[in-house]
Amino acid sequence: MGITKVHCRSLWLCNFRAKFYIFLWVLGGLVLTSCKETPSIDEEHFEKILLDIQLAEALVQTYPVDSHDIYRDVFMEDILRQHKVTREEYNAAYEYYSENHKAFQRMQERLKKKVYDAEKIEDLNLAY
Repeated sequence: MGITKVHCRSLWLCNFRAKFYIFLWVLGGLVLTSCKETPSIDEEHFEKILLDIQLAEALVQTYPVDSHDIYRDVFMEDILRQHKVTREEYNAAYEYYSENHKAFQRMQERLKKKVYDAEKIEDLNLAY
């Protein structure tokens, strides 16, 4: 009977240690994930940059197909310069905001509405 109690206690202690180490490992992973730096571009500014990029992309589509890549790169650099943002800052912000899929999807929906509104205004201007 004494050996059984010692064995059970030893087994319980081993299980407890294993669970404790797993807990620490998971907690460490959560801490590392939450330590991810927020980008230097706030969400509102990033949304404005994306809007300009989408409008530029629509403009690029009106150019000859063989020049799309050239104009796309030129417009992208110009947009980033206007917003005083480097390519690295933009890429870091894009990666950061796209990881939160629901927030990024909401941002895309707002952008879609803004692009649609801009197209309606342009259509009204052409009608006059």
